[in-house]
Amino acid sequence: MRVLISNDDGVYAPGLLALYQALSTIAEVVVVAPMTEQSGCASALSISTPLYTQQLDSGFIAVNGSPADCVYLALHELYPQTRFDCVITGINSGANLGQDVLFSGTFGAALTAQIFGIPAIATSLVGGGVKGKMQEQVSQYQVAANEIVKLLTETPILNVCKNLPYHVLNVNIPDVESADDIKGRKITSLAHRQIARPVHAVIDPRGREAYWLSLRKRPYELSADIEKESLSVQNLLHQKTLPQQTASQAAEETGAQSSAIKLTDDQAVAAGYISLSPVRLHHTPTNTLDELSALFL
Repeated sequence: MRVLISNDDGVYAPGLLALYQALSTIAEVVVVAPMTEQSGCASALSISTPLYTQQLDSGFIAVNGSPADCVYLALHELYPQTRFDCVITGINSGANLGQDVLFSGTFGAALTAQIFGIPAIATSLVGGGVKGKMQEQVSQYQVAANEIVKLLTETPILNVCKNLPYHVLNVNIPDVESADDIKGRKITSLAHRQIARPVHAVIDPRGREAYWLSLRKRPYELSADIEKESLSVQNLLHQKTLPQQTASQAAEETGAQSSAIKLTDDQAVAAGYISLSPVRLHHTPTNTLDELSALFL
């Protein structure tokens, strides 16, 4: 198995190293990542400035661009003859839950891979204050990386992803010291929580007005009956293999199951589970097309 990995925290981030070390036990792994942190840049591409690469002593390739730039460049120039089985991004320092995927560079890099037909998984380590404490979180990243390996080796999730074009699997893992503290895996939908304070107005040291943008959500209160609302993934992932199916069949099955999935990603991680959210791209609902067509005609 050949895997391309990237991230938005930069080529020196501990989450990237942990992911590389864990995946290297089961696959041939290539790393192409930004030279510096690129959080919040979504799937932005650098089309107005040139990109430069630098191969580090680790063998990783650093790029002076966005996470999407890294994947785009890797697939079309750096490794054009390599057939990657999947692209895995992360492990992001901090959660990518709900509407965060719209802004996340970790998710944006995975999205770029999926646009070109490569199965993609975006991974994040959930936990308040992970940013800025990276060196203290090494053990949590290792636990998370090992859980990603388990997901790939103990379940047929990669085969499922291959049969779901234009889908990115968004994975959020609780930041715990031991795998024993993780209760399991849950298939979830993306939550939508109100941002507590979207903009922070500040005065810089020179007395000028400045603004910090924030995606921090309001505190989540865990429901007492969360287990009753959850949908276990064990029936989907307990087998080693799945029968082959067409992409259209897989998409139809995903749609049929969606009405049964009541658990959101933030609920799952708050309860101690790994959240697996399939996110579909380029989807224009048929009923919306019909409604607008009738309106304008």
